[in-house]
Amino acid sequence: MNSYHSEPQQRLMKAVEALVGREASGLSTGEIARAIGQSASAVTRCLANLQANRWVEVHPRHPGRYRLTATFSQIANTINFNLTQAQQQMSLDVQNYSKLI
Repeated sequence: MNSYHSEPQQRLMKAVEALVGREASGLSTGEIARAIGQSASAVTRCLANLQANRWVEVHPRHPGRYRLTATFSQIANTINFNLTQAQQQMSLDVQNYSKLI
């Protein structure tokens, strides 16, 4: 592992990745732990930090299960929107620079 990598931060990212696509039913702490190869107590700490940042919530219809929040989706949507705008601007630039005099 690179000396700049942090094991707790790596666990956080793996927990987020495990929750992707599980918005409808969520995952339990144990299921996340098995998915990322960590202990349930380590996952509990990860979930507490992710909840504090509003990235993860207890599933409202399935107590004891967790899911990503809309905040996480909004971050992804913002990235996609900005990339689309940059792509459109680049297309305009290409058109403008492609004109012959």
